[in-house]
Amino acid sequence: MALTLIVAVLVGAAAPLIRAWVWGVPFGLLSIATVLRSFFGSALTVLVVGVVALFALRVTPIDQAQINRLAGSIGGGGALLLLLASARRIHDIRGLSILCQRLQEEDARAQAAAALDRLLRRQRPRDEQRYVALVLMATGPLTQAGMWEKARAQLQGLDEIALSESQAVLRNQALATCELQLNDPEAAQRAIDRIRRPTEGSIEVWLVAMEALLMAVRGESEKALAHLGGQNTDDNPSLRASHRLVHAHILAKRGRTEDALEELRSLEKEAGRAGLERVVLPRGPASPLAEQLLNEAGQSD
Repeated sequence: MALTLIVAVLVGAAAPLIRAWVWGVPFGLLSIATVLRSFFGSALTVLVVGVVALFALRVTPIDQAQINRLAGSIGGGGALLLLLASARRIHDIRGLSILCQRLQEEDARAQAAAALDRLLRRQRPRDEQRYVALVLMATGPLTQAGMWEKARAQLQGLDEIALSESQAVLRNQALATCELQLNDPEAAQRAIDRIRRPTEGSIEVWLVAMEALLMAVRGESEKALAHLGGQNTDDNPSLRASHRLVHAHILAKRGRTEDALEELRSLEKEAGRAGLERVVLPRGPASPLAEQLLNEAGQSD
């Protein structure tokens, strides 16, 4: 039994390292909870399998010393097989999920981004469609972490892969968003133009909002306002924030500075500092006003 306990501790200690390797995640980025769950789960598996094997072998004529060694070996081997089978199941999704969470932490961001690049490079030659899905899943967390250029580069890399229509729509919508944030309205318009319209309703409303924003930053106020039309944003706070962004540019273009500032303050209340940063880029009539509010907020902190 003592040998089984030793094997349980050894397998338990190795379990988090094995999971990190299979998932493509540096061990240091695993949470303490994940490490402890992996350790105790694998150790308990060794003990359960080992004890069952121990009692089963005792009814055989095998020597007691050999029984102890066999029970420990069976428990350790069984636990390792179960560990590998569990870690391999949707391993790329699990790894991506952990890395995307760590991207939001400034002290872990660089390491997580490098590991994410390795995970995607490893997946691409194995299964291109899986690779496309992973890139699309990673885009949101990358942009939330402010890594717009990296997100754009990953999306542009999908040019070489045949995408389904739904994948192409999601890719071009995300790429247009990145181009806007990187102050390249022309590239954003090209990405939108590649989408077959009209598309799914939940996506179409966002495309309309982006097109209206492009018109607004070019100073085409009337056209932008007409393009928005009567879209209902009551049950969609994020879409309502995008509309406020457009209206702020329209009001600033018309010289209604106070009304534009009021719209921007409402945007800040609803979307925080990130909402104002979306007004700064791409550059438009309301960008200086947004910068003014951001500076005021920075001075008051």
